Amino acid sequence: MASDAGPGAQRVASHSITSRVFHEVWASDLDDQFDALLAAVERAAHTGAVVALDMEFPGFLQKEPRWSARGPRYQALRENVDRLWPIQMGVAVASGDGRFCGVWCFNLHFDAEVDAHSEPSLDFLHTAGIDFPRHRSEGIEATALGRRLACSRLFGRHWRAPWWLTFSGAYDLGYLLKLLTSGRPLPQDPAVFDRALDVYCPHRHDLRHQLPHGSLESLGRQLGVRRYGRAHQAGSDALLTLELYLHLARVSFLQNSLAKAWGPWHPHTWPAWSQYRRWEEWELYQAAPWPDPWALPPAPPLVPWA
Repeated sequence: MASDAGPGAQRVASHSITSRVFHEVWASDLDDQFDALLAAVERAAHTGAVVALDMEFPGFLQKEPRWSARGPRYQALRENVDRLWPIQMGVAVASGDGRFCGVWCFNLHFDAEVDAHSEPSLDFLHTAGIDFPRHRSEGIEATALGRRLACSRLFGRHWRAPWWLTFSGAYDLGYLLKLLTSGRPLPQDPAVFDRALDVYCPHRHDLRHQLPHGSLESLGRQLGVRRYGRAHQAGSDALLTLELYLHLARVSFLQNSLAKAWGPWHPHTWPAWSQYRRWEEWELYQAAPWPDPWALPPAPPLVPWA
């Protein structure tokens, strides 16, 4: 199905994002808007749906050693993700030929009086426009969003699985895995973390592979890619990530150098997978050597939620 050129790379130059509709999702409309997201991804699947992901979360409780090897940095990530919950999850969707399909911002329940956080991060997010009183009163329960995610066809190895796109996305993927597993602690071993992501997001790519220097905001300005919405809100950041990616793909197409823009998807190729094989992989994932017990009662073999 896939090649190292990425979804729809031969056609992406012919289209641009012409409309940008933001869907702000709260507990009251989670089901309707999640169904709309699934429908958008399904419509885009014939050319290879691309889903850009961004998480906003309440800071860092464990300082990350920035210049150390991956092992210590992963341990800091694991401690932070295990102790905190995301505040927003943003996803922006396009088809493989560059047609924009919508952007959704799922606003999760968060109560600063109860939930762990760092005060400087809350101040920063408040300045960015995060409505903390509304998150407390109308936010989506993380378990409700996680259940919808885990039971959808957005994840797993099957021929219509989307391509997941991030920008410096280790924390985004860590919080995504936490949502998908109802808060199960992340594995101690970063290699097991990678294998878990291989089960859920077999096609994934981080724009840092092509853009090693600069923030998301500065790179957008440098490359002439306009931001829509407010910086450091998950929907806007996911959309800017998607638009940067499509911009690189269009430039690369015009230069006849597709591989430079699409870069290394992980892994490069996957055959079609049946639904049965998808859940075989889920069982392997459940059996991974994680030191902490599963957070839910035992589930039926074909359903990852009790």
